[in-house]
Amino acid sequence: MWWLYNSSLWLGLLLSLPLRRWQPKMQYYFYYRLGRTLRQDWSVSLREKRPVWFQALSVGEVFSVVPLVKGFCQHWPDVPVFFTASTMTGHKIAINQLKHTVAGIGYFPLDFPSNINYYLKMINPRLIVLTETDIWPNFLKITKEREIPCLLLNARISERSYRRYKLIRSWFSETINRLSFVGVQRPEDAERFLHLGVSSEKIKIMGNLKFDKPIPQINTALVMQLKAELGISNYQPVWIAGSTHQGEDEIILKTHKALLQFFPELCLIIAPRHPERFDTVTQLAIDMGFRTKRRTEEKEGKWEVIVLDTLGELARVYAVAAFVFIGGSLVPIGGHNPLEAAIWGKPVIFGPFMFNFSEIAKQMLKEKAAVQVKEKEIFNTCRNFLEQPELAHKMGKRGKTIIANNQGIVKEYLRIIERYL
Repeated sequence: MWWLYNSSLWLGLLLSLPLRRWQPKMQYYFYYRLGRTLRQDWSVSLREKRPVWFQALSVGEVFSVVPLVKGFCQHWPDVPVFFTASTMTGHKIAINQLKHTVAGIGYFPLDFPSNINYYLKMINPRLIVLTETDIWPNFLKITKEREIPCLLLNARISERSYRRYKLIRSWFSETINRLSFVGVQRPEDAERFLHLGVSSEKIKIMGNLKFDKPIPQINTALVMQLKAELGISNYQPVWIAGSTHQGEDEIILKTHKALLQFFPELCLIIAPRHPERFDTVTQLAIDMGFRTKRRTEEKEGKWEVIVLDTLGELARVYAVAAFVFIGGSLVPIGGHNPLEAAIWGKPVIFGPFMFNFSEIAKQMLKEKAAVQVKEKEIFNTCRNFLEQPELAHKMGKRGKTIIANNQGIVKEYLRIIERYL
């Protein structure tokens, strides 16, 4: 099985050659993940201090682990931290959020043994903290051989991944049992890790780190300031479609077109999940007849649609919304984090596909802090919020309460990390 796995890695690298040739950005991406910029990302002199290495896959995971990393740096200021992300967008967010907190920020290595050994030699970590679904066989094998403890925090396994892992259970069990600790989000995650072979003494149900963020205070001055930055008039009501995927944008824009018949001052902020889709979504809005601008454009006017073409700003921009639609939920992507909107006291709408945040979605629906809709129901739900602002306010307040009642996980994780320092 090891031969098959490593062969597939090399095959994947070879198959990516045409992509890297025609897309220079991808060439740089592989360059980064093969450690070619590691000497710039990380001071070799810090190796002697035996840093702690934190890893987060992409944007959502980076945001969720930031409070934990900051908490760690406050508790152990003399222990340097090296932080990595696996995607280019995640890396950009990490720099934005942590550049003044950690000693170095880089890219997580591709799972080739020689590559991993090079990273470990350069960084010399005393402890590695992985998050959510970051399970890499060669990485865990080599760190175990080097006696470097690896913790998997905020861990989860979707039903789909669980079915796949069961097909290779004997080999996968050997891989994940190399983890020193697995802190899971939900009881069903604990059961899945247990069935896949992780020793029960290594597993603990911790809850979801995504709840554990400072709850911001929202006021009229903040909303006015943000609207001014975005080019929106103070009197314009706003709704936001955050982290949308292909197949959702047209649905959202058609809904907005219908809403404008009843609320002509309404503005939609639409934030595509992936930067490569900014141009496409902007053009789609223009082609559908909307007065459209991109966030980064300096243009005066009264806008019906604003495309948020920045990274790391969406969570703050939610403050101006009357209500929020969560992208990735009308198509089988699995949704994105609804707590980023709820923390501002905003009511949340999402579609039927929320399996990446199923526990959070269930809790929000149970407490009436969110509405789950099919495509044909979006318009009426949006219209209800606009016609009944008190309904939106009450629903948003319930979401904020859910977050407040589920905090404290960072402190629990810091106690666990302390055991391995």
